[in-house]
Amino acid sequence: MSVSTLDTPAPSANTRLTAALPWVAITATLIVLPLLFSSNSMISTLNYLGTMAIFALSYNVLLGQTGLLSLGHGTFFGLGGFIATHAILHMADAGVSFPLPLIPAIGGFGALILGFFGGWLASGRGGMPFAMITLGLAELVYAAAALFPSIYGSEEGVSFDRMDLGASFGMDYGPTVDIYVIIAVWFLICAGVLYYFSKTPLGLLTNAVRDNAERIEFLGFSARRVRMLAYAIAAAVAGVAGSLAALNFEIMTVNEMGATTCMLVLLMTYIGGTKHFFGPVLGAIVIGLMKIWLSDISPAWMMYFGLLFIFVVMVQPAGLAGILMDGIALLRSGSVGAQAPLLGLIGLAGAFALTGTIILIELAYRAGLDATLGPQITVLGLPLSTASVLSWGLGLICAGGGVIAMRPLFDRLATLRHSLSKGETA
Repeated sequence: MSVSTLDTPAPSANTRLTAALPWVAITATLIVLPLLFSSNSMISTLNYLGTMAIFALSYNVLLGQTGLLSLGHGTFFGLGGFIATHAILHMADAGVSFPLPLIPAIGGFGALILGFFGGWLASGRGGMPFAMITLGLAELVYAAAALFPSIYGSEEGVSFDRMDLGASFGMDYGPTVDIYVIIAVWFLICAGVLYYFSKTPLGLLTNAVRDNAERIEFLGFSARRVRMLAYAIAAAVAGVAGSLAALNFEIMTVNEMGATTCMLVLLMTYIGGTKHFFGPVLGAIVIGLMKIWLSDISPAWMMYFGLLFIFVVMVQPAGLAGILMDGIALLRSGSVGAQAPLLGLIGLAGAFALTGTIILIELAYRAGLDATLGPQITVLGLPLSTASVLSWGLGLICAGGGVIAMRPLFDRLATLRHSLSKGETA
């Protein structure tokens, strides 16, 4: 045993308990969720959110941990799904009985191998060159899909029956709740592995490469090798997520590795917060629910994604997780009562700005792409018309007034945030 090991105090029982509490809470939540939301539609929603949470965690290895902006991470999501799909089809044709919960490991391993190759090509430099190379690789793979219909299928994709491999672990995998169990277990595995990786010497080196790659080279480490390993690890976990998506929907299409998927994981990760480990999970939940539910309410739902992204960039670059941590810090400071007027004014101004923005977006969308439906539209219970100056004026006044009012309020909020970060009581 080394001297450094002898001199390092062992973690106390309280420290170990504190570190384990979040994982216990997450595990308990995963157990309770299917009991609270037992309908097939809700279980399917939970399955989708769990898959996207794993996908976002994998992307944060690149964006948050290593400082690499990848514009083609969805490629490994799709490739992992196709690898898992073909593995199931070949095993079913050969009459091989294989545990379905282990299929994502095959997709993840295949994505890992491809990730090493992609990382070798893209990891020479960071920044914009890396982003452009990953974008080029993604477009190359997407375009090549048309040349290999036996692998990627036609426009309908490649489908399978997840029950063909037989029952295992007491499940036949017909009900959606069986797939939920698989996704929940793989979420805990992937989250645990990535969290452990962030604490390893290699994980700490990825942070160093993000902060100062030249200094890492000066110290004798290869920044390119670190980037390549991070890229491969992120690709492997993305492959697991893609495999789980294939198991959930029993189909994989080439669109799953297209530009939309690549941009979606970027939005999820950044909006959730790249500086906090579970920030991408929060982003995946919020964006996932917006994609599922908001798309049923408004045809302009994609515009709200963009507005949320702009809001996070301008107001809280640490993402939704940063806002949550600010709230926790405020509660711990004991100054909630003193800051209640400020928070109330921000909420009121934000409500006006949000209301006006929604009115303008819905009016603009109806006047443009949905003009054939007529000028009349109901927004937030208000009867409006694209032909009415009053309708447009209402939206402009609410949105403009709210934004103007929030400007000085956000300055005061920034001062409060700074004092809380210094441990001061506001």
